[in-house]
Amino acid sequence: MSIKQFACLRFALLFLMIFLAVGCLFNKTYRKSHIVGAVINDHETSVKIREQLDENGQAIKKDFNHPYYFTETGLNNILSSIYYKQRGFLKGKGRRKLFRQGEIQKIVPPIINAFSMATDSQDILVFSTSHKILLSDRQSYFSMFVLNNELHIVFSTIKSKKSFTDDRAAFRRGNINKLKDPLDVKRSSFWALIPEGGQRLKKGRLNWLIIDLNSDLFGVAGSTYFSTDSISADSGTRTIKKRVVTDRSFVEEKKKYQNVREKLRELKELKDEGLISEEDYDEKKKKFLNEF
Repeated sequence: MSIKQFACLRFALLFLMIFLAVGCLFNKTYRKSHIVGAVINDHETSVKIREQLDENGQAIKKDFNHPYYFTETGLNNILSSIYYKQRGFLKGKGRRKLFRQGEIQKIVPPIINAFSMATDSQDILVFSTSHKILLSDRQSYFSMFVLNNELHIVFSTIKSKKSFTDDRAAFRRGNINKLKDPLDVKRSSFWALIPEGGQRLKKGRLNWLIIDLNSDLFGVAGSTYFSTDSISADSGTRTIKKRVVTDRSFVEEKKKYQNVREKLRELKELKDEGLISEEDYDEKKKKFLNEF
């Protein structure tokens, strides 16, 4: 073997060792997602509860404020207040509302249910389709979680055009790789979020919106947390999946509870404004609680 051949062999071995070392490093730091359960999952809308696992298959601690309670009105107001702009050559510079009202009405109830069931290590993944009559449908994909009484909404895609070659079940397990994990996306060349009052962007991220839940702007200030005893973080993902996917009575109970809370909140506002007496307030409050 010549000196030149020996040098090439040494270089090849060194390159192989570096490649294997880097591969091991990536294996140690790799985090994979695990879908715990789905509140709704079809070809045009999906709301799922997700947790990330470490190399030992254990859920990575996140310290989210979950379970968390939203009113339908409050979450509707939040989603209605999200605006974005298109980026790139010849794109309009004006702001655009992200969600149509029909789209909001479809995704709000399952998102509320998902937040009331998720643990402090799980975020909510939402895939939503905005229907167009003459044009092709548009799809958005994002992660949601509550941290330090702030709602984080992180987008992977906003109003992306649905291709005719897309599978109708694009979000289902077989095609999930078509959609990037929102938490792995830094920004988009085609759009950017526009923060409104009570909102801000995460530093360096044009796709990551943070909304202050202490603000009175959205009608959610003062919402209470559910106790994590309702679904124990140690109860196992199979139990949570069963309750999320199959236990309709559990979902209905949560929905009924949220409706009663909205009525009580509206009733208290009427009393505080002097529109009803203390006696009327106590009587109607008792009636609502009895209904629950």
